[in-house]
Amino acid sequence: MDNKANGNTTEGTNANGIKTKLTFDDQVVKKIAGIAVSEIPGILGLSGNAITNLTDKFTNGNNPTKGISAEVGTKQVAIDLDVIGEYGKNIAQVFDTATKKVADEVKNMTGLDVIEFNMNVDDVMSKEQYAEKFENKKKDDNENEKQQENSTRTLQ
Repeated sequence: MDNKANGNTTEGTNANGIKTKLTFDDQVVKKIAGIAVSEIPGILGLSGNAITNLTDKFTNGNNPTKGISAEVGTKQVAIDLDVIGEYGKNIAQVFDTATKKVADEVKNMTGLDVIEFNMNVDDVMSKEQYAEKFENKKKDDNENEKQQENSTRTLQ
């Protein structure tokens, strides 16, 4: 089945005469970008705004789309992301690597072209500081969950 009969379009007719259309939800592109940047040395993690941080308190915190926004068209994508950079790394080089990696992954997986890529560095910290800050948060969240489970009431 060939969904790309007319160049990079996601609409067309396949060899059997079936009208086809392939679309991607913004969440899919955000997830691809999130996973791609998680593999880049010099980016410790994604950061989010106050709303994202608030929702993390009510979820398990394993959200690969945290701090990422994407606008997805039929042929092109624009991506913005907020990151925490690693102290001591050349952030400009990290940005270039991230731009290429995200564009390549989005293109390979969806066929869409990244036409705009913006990265905002919210903070810089060492790997140790990052691990301490976020590992302690996870430990505190797990302890709170255990306390809530143990404090169940029996009503009569």
